[in-house]
Amino acid sequence: INGKLLSTSRNEIFDIGLLGKRINFDTYNRLITNKKAQFINYEKIGGLRYVSAYVPFTNNNNKLLAYLNLPYFSNQSALENDVSTIIVTIINIYALLVILSLIIAVFISNNVTKPLQLIQNKIREIDLRKKNEYLEYDIDDEIGSLVKEYNRMVDELEQSALLLAKSERETAWREMAKQIAHEINNPLTPMKLSVQFLQRSWKDNDPEFPAKLKKVSQTLVDQIDSLSAIATEFSNFAKMPETKNENVDILKVAKSSMNLYSDIKNIKIKANFNNIEKLTVLADKEKLMRVFNNLIKNAIQSIDSNKQGIIDIDISADNKNVLIKIVDNGKGIDEDMKRKLFEPNFTTKTSGMGLGLSIVKNIVNEINGSIWFDSELGKGTSFFVKLPVS
Repeated sequence: INGKLLSTSRNEIFDIGLLGKRINFDTYNRLITNKKAQFINYEKIGGLRYVSAYVPFTNNNNKLLAYLNLPYFSNQSALENDVSTIIVTIINIYALLVILSLIIAVFISNNVTKPLQLIQNKIREIDLRKKNEYLEYDIDDEIGSLVKEYNRMVDELEQSALLLAKSERETAWREMAKQIAHEINNPLTPMKLSVQFLQRSWKDNDPEFPAKLKKVSQTLVDQIDSLSAIATEFSNFAKMPETKNENVDILKVAKSSMNLYSDIKNIKIKANFNNIEKLTVLADKEKLMRVFNNLIKNAIQSIDSNKQGIIDIDISADNKNVLIKIVDNGKGIDEDMKRKLFEPNFTTKTSGMGLGLSIVKNIVNEINGSIWFDSELGKGTSFFVKLPVS
């Protein structure tokens, strides 16, 4: 307590006089006078600077007996290195913990979002034209509830699609039946009038009866031909022959169809195959022939008989698709007709727009192709057909 050394573990330092046996004055002043509970002082032995810590030493009754001195013989650079090492270690530990936390967060996030992404993809792939697949998820949680709702929605959509398709078919057939009845009635009316006219002439012993009989007979034959044409067109549309897909050279089919209509006087058919010698598609040859026949026939029927008609057929291809372009200089298509061009429509007019284009569209869809057109009234029409290369 009075500043004298009582005991030490390093007697040699005091024996050879490196340190005195009295406590440092500044330290003594801080501990005894200022009553510091502890004190750390920087002291030195010659050129060696060290840290010296002082704490009170008391008995069980908390009576001060002495002061305990713990010198730390280490240079400042070593101390700073130790502190730096500790700081770097702590930073590394924190960095490692942050990286581990991010990895765990990403892992958990992927596990949570993966089922949601699967549901999102399945919803995006929903197609009313085909049967949609169910999702399988066995865990009873929020995502499981979402999957159940998705599967229920798939069932409801399938039922709705069936009902919609049935309704559309019934509506289409009702409309078609009305058109058939109308077109059949059109020739029946003049036929009835002609027969009644012939009956009166016979009853009145008309001397010109033979001539009238010949004229009425010709009228009846013409009207019967009209009825036959309507029946044939409807039969071709309703008939669904078995598809026999094979590798078909589309250039040969086009040439064959062109030859069929090459003798029409006021029509000139030109072809451009872009230096392609052979081009195959996977399709039914007979159906593909009907596509060309219908499109060329429609082009011919859109051109007035007193006009020089020109029909250009252009066929090109890339690595994936064949593009067929058929252009005419006919009347063109008015705006009202454009919207219903591919719908089944029976007509006896010479516009060429009947069931043919509806048949063409069905065949093109079977080949996984597409068909569209561009038309300007009074200038002509261009039909485009894109088919996948086999």
